[in-house]
Amino acid sequence: MTEAQYVGILIAFAVTLFGSVGATLTALLINNARMGDFKDALRSEIAALRAEVDSKIAGVHSQMATYQMDLVSKIAELDHRIARFER
Repeated sequence: MTEAQYVGILIAFAVTLFGSVGATLTALLINNARMGDFKDALRSEIAALRAEVDSKIAGVHSQMATYQMDLVSKIAELDHRIARFER
């Protein structure tokens, strides 16, 4: 083989190598952009679900407060009955 053939093979190898590296980097950049879009969509969904859960928890807290007030009033009523019965 002559020196010109070696240079041609070397140039072909370099073009192939840089072409595949370039294609890989381009695909990586596109994939990262898609992942960024996916992360943004996922974060918005999580925020919406978190707001829904927070509102449901607030509802449960208000129900628990109502039940607690009812329970305290029943206990006071029973205490009054027992005190009246003991007299």
